[in-house]
Amino acid sequence: MQIRRIQIADFGKLHDMELDFSEGFQTITGENGWGKSTMAAFIKAMLYGMEATTRRSLLENERRHYQPWQGGTYGGSMEFTAVGKTYRAERTFGSKEKDDTFALYDLSTGLLSTDELFMTETAKLADVI
Repeated sequence: MQIRRIQIADFGKLHDMELDFSEGFQTITGENGWGKSTMAAFIKAMLYGMEATTRRSLLENERRHYQPWQGGTYGGSMEFTAVGKTYRAERTFGSKEKDDTFALYDLSTGLLSTDELFMTETAKLADVI
């Protein structure tokens, strides 16, 4: 699997951000507080979704911790290549797991993917790729 591009609508402090990845090893650098860890958490959330928890502590509840600072759509998209195809996964996150949305598009057709590996709403992309 190779991540090609991420688009963050709103996730923690990150807002309206796009980042293209080239082939090979990627290094992301920035000042303290820039959002490098938040970006890593976004990629993890795109791959695995976000855990459902009732914990109130921001340190123990990623869903609360990464709620957008400025409001807006909580989530984004990630384009990646796997098993010889290019896909775009789109996720939004609600205050509860049942409010999350997930869609996977086959970019060769622009249509929702019909690949059986990805046909579950709670798809964990990293588990099937």
